[in-house]
Amino acid sequence: MNNILSTEEYQLEIEWDLNSGIINSILSSNPIEGVANNIGGEVFFYQYDLDIPFNGEEKEVFEEGDVIYWKSPTDPKKFGILFMYGNTDYGDGTKPRTSSPGIKIGIIKDIKSISKISTGSILKLG
Repeated sequence: MNNILSTEEYQLEIEWDLNSGIINSILSSNPIEGVANNIGGEVFFYQYDLDIPFNGEEKEVFEEGDVIYWKSPTDPKKFGILFMYGNTDYGDGTKPRTSSPGIKIGIIKDIKSISKISTGSILKLG
C-alpha cells in the first residue's frame, strides 16, 4: 500500500508510524476505500475487511494529524480508519479523542485539508 489518502479534491501524504505493531498488516493490505464521515475534529470511514487484532497499543487520546486504526466495541465486523484534525465531542477540549480505543498508524501533516473533507466523499487509502 502506498502512503496517499485520495479524495475527489485532495491527495494527502501519510507518514506511516513504522513503530506501530500493526502497521505491517495495514501496509500489506489492498487499498482501502470508504465513505467519509466528518464529525468535527475527526474524519473517518468504516471498513469491514481489515480485522486486525488489537495488540495492547490502543488508546483514546491522540494528536492532531494522527491516523488511527479503530475497531467497533459493539460490532465485531466493523473497523475504521480515522484522521484526527482537532478536538472531538468525545474529548475534554484539550486533545482529539476517539469514541473508543484505537491504534495510531501514521500522521497526516496537511490537517487543514483533512478538516475540509465533506461527509459523503469517497476516501481511498493506498
